Amino acid sequence: MADTEGAGRLRLKSLLQHLDRSEEYLACAMLFVLYLMLTFTIVMRFGFSIGYSWIEELSRVVFVWVVMLGAAAAMRRGTHIRLTFGIEMFKGRAGTVARLTGEVLLLAFCLATAWYGLQLILSTLRVSYTLPSSGMSMFWAYLSVPVSFGLQGLRIVMRELGYKAS
Repeated sequence: MADTEGAGRLRLKSLLQHLDRSEEYLACAMLFVLYLMLTFTIVMRFGFSIGYSWIEELSRVVFVWVVMLGAAAAMRRGTHIRLTFGIEMFKGRAGTVARLTGEVLLLAFCLATAWYGLQLILSTLRVSYTLPSSGMSMFWAYLSVPVSFGLQGLRIVMRELGYKAS
């Protein structure tokens, strides 16, 4: 029994480490793609007087994803801006309660935002909301909301369970 629990924890830790790396690699790759798209757009527009509106639309979607994945990575590292002065006023048990209350409120916010982001996606699919030039579904842009806030909620839970991010 103890061996299977230990193996399960190792698998979970390995899965979370893979998620940590994948999240950052994806954000970096998207940032590089965004750079290429914007450079291409600038060169074509100012060098050849040719504009591609679909690239501008796509770059906005990629930018949203970069920001949302960056927010999830910041939560993983614990580098989000926090109001710690209120928590630091309390010492001992009161400080622990204040910190945990903040974590629970933050987790509730993340889960609510992920839930309503999912509802937004479902409504987008029902009405087939697309970008005008590219015809790309807004599903792809809105998907970043539940993914990012779901990851942030996961990071809060894992931090409270003692998982140290890589």
